[in-house]
Amino acid sequence: MIEYLVDKLIEKAKSRVDELEVYLAKSKTRSFTIANDRIIESSSTVDMDVGIRGSIGRKTGAIRLNNLPENPDRILSLLVSIIKSSPEDPHYPGLPVDTKPVKTRVACDEKIASMSEEEIVEFLEYTINKLKEPALKHGVDSVVVTEGMLYTATGEVLFANSKGVFRRDEKTGLMTWLVVNTSKAGSSSDYSFTYAKSVFDAREAEKEALESGERALLFFNSTPVESGEYDIVFEPSITGLILSYSLAPAFSGLNILENRSPLKNKIREKVFSEEVSIIDDPLLHGGTGSRGFDDEGIATYTKRVVDKGVFSIVLHSYYTARRMNTESTGNGLRGHPAAQPLPGFTNLVLEPRSGELEDFIRDVKKGIVVYEVIGYWMSDPFTGNVKATVTHGLLVENGEIVKPVKGVVIGGNIYEWLSQNLGGIGRDNVTVMNTSTPTLWIKNVRVAGK
Repeated sequence: MIEYLVDKLIEKAKSRVDELEVYLAKSKTRSFTIANDRIIESSSTVDMDVGIRGSIGRKTGAIRLNNLPENPDRILSLLVSIIKSSPEDPHYPGLPVDTKPVKTRVACDEKIASMSEEEIVEFLEYTINKLKEPALKHGVDSVVVTEGMLYTATGEVLFANSKGVFRRDEKTGLMTWLVVNTSKAGSSSDYSFTYAKSVFDAREAEKEALESGERALLFFNSTPVESGEYDIVFEPSITGLILSYSLAPAFSGLNILENRSPLKNKIREKVFSEEVSIIDDPLLHGGTGSRGFDDEGIATYTKRVVDKGVFSIVLHSYYTARRMNTESTGNGLRGHPAAQPLPGFTNLVLEPRSGELEDFIRDVKKGIVVYEVIGYWMSDPFTGNVKATVTHGLLVENGEIVKPVKGVVIGGNIYEWLSQNLGGIGRDNVTVMNTSTPTLWIKNVRVAGK
């Protein structure tokens, strides 16, 4: 029925607009809210989100709906009105034509799709117990999972345009976020457990829950350190956050075209240490950005965006590729189905090198190991300036952990950090959401403390 309605819409549009595309996302989501070790709320929703974009000449417009219209005439009339009232885009290249075979179901897990509510509740209760297990073994006064959530999503996406492109795929996802709090001798310590992937591995989730429970014991009586320069060792998932907000947007073809990227005019130039290689991997196992085609229906492929320090590939949508007289890289991504596709990473991978978190700690003379941060979203990808507040850290002196740290602000520039300030890149990649990153050691970082 969906395909019939899409074909009908495109056929009807031929006499009204020059080009038309339809992007449809249908999902079933189940969510659970946790407080004080208990599931306090659960819900299930089924949604459809439809984007219809069209063009007349170099004018474009879009409509967002919550269903496909059985009679498209009224919607097409409204779309034509929107298009005609829009300004011309002198760079509009038309819609892409890409009918090459694509991989499907690269982010689809039958285990997630078939999980019953009873199985989800059982997993949640088991994970809560595993988070608490290390604290109970250490004889704390109390331990409780104070808050959290879990959701699963199963859905499909469909893309079609009037150039004859038709794509369809299925996707899944599971995300859990839980905060475990421990108390002992009048002091408390907490830590967040996050598991967010397109595939589900129960053993992996259990292992990560136990590690998070152990880390929750590390931060009793945390205090700021003196301001100054410190080496910073980022735990793998924090590496992903820092790179996503301070660096990833700089590789966008649109930001380069519009002079918002420090990488403008630096293609094929060395911009980082030779130790740094960054990959866009749309086939990353478990990555929430994994896909066989982008949001314009163009086939995706794995590419080395930075190769041994050299900026080698600009990420392109069809629009930015045509403006730069090149081919799309399959990185046109939409914020929602009716949005214009913008170039960005599917999954960002920092290629692993050598060593792990514990190895770097042994080599640090004066530094902070960073386990959790806030405010990283205030970093500026248009300059590369990084800013984040450490909420969970450990002070290290001469390779030994001295005390827990919180409430200090780290700052610097990502281009300097990954060049002259780079101390090391680990081999211990961790996949969370659409990043796969290892431990990252940066030397001589500015820290604002007490």
